Amino acid sequence: MNDKILTIVIPAYNMEQYIIRCLESVTVNIRGIDDLEIIVVNDGSKDRTLELAQTFAVKYPQSVRVIDKPNGGWGTGINRGIDEATGKYLKTLDSDDWFDSHNLDEFINLLKQLDVDMVLTSLSEVNQEGFVREKIYPENFCGKEMQIDDYLIQNNYCMGAPIHSITYRTSLLKNSGFRVCDRFYGDLDYIITPLIHVNTVYLSTLNIYQYFIGREGQSISIEGYNAHIDDYLEVCKKTVKFWIDYKKSFSQPLFHCILKSVVDRIEWAYMLLLSPLYSGNKPESKYKLRQLDHLIKTDRMLYSLTNKIKVKKIIPWIYVWRKTRINVFKLINKK
Repeated sequence: MNDKILTIVIPAYNMEQYIIRCLESVTVNIRGIDDLEIIVVNDGSKDRTLELAQTFAVKYPQSVRVIDKPNGGWGTGINRGIDEATGKYLKTLDSDDWFDSHNLDEFINLLKQLDVDMVLTSLSEVNQEGFVREKIYPENFCGKEMQIDDYLIQNNYCMGAPIHSITYRTSLLKNSGFRVCDRFYGDLDYIITPLIHVNTVYLSTLNIYQYFIGREGQSISIEGYNAHIDDYLEVCKKTVKFWIDYKKSFSQPLFHCILKSVVDRIEWAYMLLLSPLYSGNKPESKYKLRQLDHLIKTDRMLYSLTNKIKVKKIIPWIYVWRKTRINVFKLINKK
């Protein structure tokens, strides 16, 4: 598996229903399969995920490798994949999602021509009924190598890149010692923390990633957030600490970009802990909220900016909670 241009890391846990679709999309009829290294990390699945993945390793031995390990969470699968990766670039693929096979071939050819730290490609969201919503990067940003600071300035200091869009230079992840948070929502860590090491970026209209939404138990569902709120809080805290530790090292554009992301994550964390729709009625949420608030208070800028967040464009609900311990969302829901 030497001289691979792209490593695709696929963490998998109990995905026998979807793993074949996923793996077929990166193997069957892929003209450039010899340029691919596909690492499936089975995270202690209890169904036939491992067995099904191994059939692809047998059929495509020069490109597909299956690693079986005890259950540790999504992030541990990504970290293991980074450790094992040999390709010049690395892209993640969740085992219930898939790639557009035709565009993957074009992407492989594109990567052979590039020498940048990060590549951002377009994607589609596909629901259970097959409805597709494409998210294509604007052409004025695409088809050229850019300094990341120039891109951020032109894009209003917003990275605009979910994990499904991102391809990193593998050596960037390895040499920086990056370890993604081994929790649910670790993707929020993956899309922010490595940016401090990114200098150059290339955007493409190529639609690679097909993101399957609406599956029961997904992390972005209400049920998912309620079941894994502690995971979200850990990722949020890691992002806050990253900001506090490295903000003096950021370029001015990256400073504003990461600040926006951190404030957004803090806002959502407070929402999860206060809204009755999520964990707002749980007694332990009050303690968790005080813990998080104590951390935020150590950074004057974050504390000030989150005080200004408003609901209904009027009520600074985080500020109200901090000053009075009144939960605005419970009052709203009573009306």
